[in-house]
Parts: sequence; C-alpha cells; structure tokens
Amino acid sequence: MKGHQPIHIHRAIPRRTRTSPTIGGNEIAGSDTNEVNLKFVVKYREAAKRKQKFFETEEEAIEFARTKNPNFRRDPIQETEAQASARVLLGCTNKLRARGKTIQDATDFFVQHLMATEKSCTAAKLVDEFVAAKQKEAASNFDLEDFRSHLTTFSKRFDGDPVGTITSTQIDNWLRSLNVSIIKRNHYRRLIMLAFNFAVQRGYTNSNPVFGRFVVSRAGNC
Repeated sequence: MKGHQPIHIHRAIPRRTRTSPTIGGNEIAGSDTNEVNLKFVVKYREAAKRKQKFFETEEEAIEFARTKNPNFRRDPIQETEAQASARVLLGCTNKLRARGKTIQDATDFFVQHLMATEKSCTAAKLVDEFVAAKQKEAASNFDLEDFRSHLTTFSKRFDGDPVGTITSTQIDNWLRSLNVSIIKRNHYRRLIMLAFNFAVQRGYTNSNPVFGRFVVSRAGNC
C-alpha cells in the first residue's frame, strides 16, 4: 500500500429497520426494538474510491482500520450532531413506543406543559390575588381571614410551584397528610377549589385539579 490514506472511525447513525438490508456488504439484523447491531463505521479510500465498512464493536472497527493502515492511531470517536440527534431520537422513540406513545404525543404534552407554566403564577401569588379579589367583592372580615389562614398554609407547601403544574394527586396527598379532622380537611379542599376556580378565570391554569371531591363524614365540628 503506497502511503497511508486517512482513515476515520465514526459512530454509525442508528437506522430503524424491520427487515435485513445490506450496507457496505454487511447485513443488519432486523430487531423488534429497531436498534441496529452495526454501530461503528470505518471510512477509508481504496483505489481512489471512498469506501466505508460497518462493525458491531469499536474494537473490530479499529482492527480493520489497522489492516488498511498499520500506523492507524485511535482518536476519540466523536459523534456528529446528526449522529447524536439520531441516537437520542431512536432511544426516545423506543421508550415511548413501549408505553404506547409517540414522539408527537410527547411533544404535544410538553408544549402544553410549557404553555401552562409560562402563563401561570406561583401558589403564593394566586392566594394573594384571590384574597384581594374577595376583598374587593366586600367579603366579610371573617371570610377574608379564613381565606388567608388556610390558603397561606397551602401556598407555603407549594411555594414556587406554578399553579398550572400542581396536580390533583399532589393536593390530595397534602390534604391527607394534615393532622386535622375530616371536616377540616374538606374545608381546606373547598377553599383550594375556589382559589383554583379563580386561577382558571385568570388563565393561570387550564383546569381545576380539585374537582370538588370531598370526603363524606358524619364527624362532629372541626
């Protein structure tokens, strides 16, 4: 071999396949998970022509490269941006497919989450605005104090969380953690539901996570 032609080893871009196509004389086995077995490609020149050969392991790729150039030195294998993106996309696709979802489903869900977060406010801000609105509606001092004391406790638990991201499960778990009577717990729930109705009206969230669900009890006064 006259001189030594440049030889490069790259990670192969993942290919989704259910058949067994041939690439560079190498057959890629079909896979239910659409993952290729040939993950490394050696690019070289032979007889003035550009060629490439695929391998399953990095060691096999290096061994082949040294048959073409005994002085081949292994440099860190770098992924191109396209290769890295394709690998990540394939991994995400497989994870979602295992749960019956698609990349489109994930994108739609995340965009909705971002929109809810961007236009939302913190629980503390919601309580402040809700109480201020009730004050303008001439609510009694008793009711205003009731709102402040109970909803402030709620806002401290969810401090910093955008109300658009607070879930019914989180609220329910918090209510059940309170060391209070069932009637008291339902009172908290009712006030939180009113606050979230206000949040929906203000556009801070798309729906009310409380849903007005209450625990039925014949217990005495709280």
